[in-house]
Amino acid sequence: MFNSVKTQKDIKMFLDKTNSLHDGYIVGVQYLNNGISSIGDEYSFNPEETKLILRILVTSICDTLIEIEFKNLLEWQIKDSQWDITDTTVIINEKHWIVWADNTYSNEEEMKKSSYAIAKSMKWRVVE
Repeated sequence: MFNSVKTQKDIKMFLDKTNSLHDGYIVGVQYLNNGISSIGDEYSFNPEETKLILRILVTSICDTLIEIEFKNLLEWQIKDSQWDITDTTVIINEKHWIVWADNTYSNEEEMKKSSYAIAKSMKWRVVE
């Protein structure tokens, strides 16, 4: 069962239940864009039909596999440095986008040095 992230309370529950992804490793990435269609000689792009699925192995909670799904992506980047995730940031910004980063950050420039996603929706689950 997926848990949606829509409020500060949801963010706190995500960080608590996943141990902030501490000692986590990105083990899977899947990006889907079903929002590109052709109209004659032109193309239409619908970002609402984008999806990013991350699978993160969290060794600090008994090798638990966490799946995070983002939809309607504004921007994303995955950097695989083979280093573990030590902390996670999740915020809802002033434009009501959900921002996830695999590190703590204080500004956008710093965030872009790591893996991150900015999307209209985020949900997560423990993979059984």
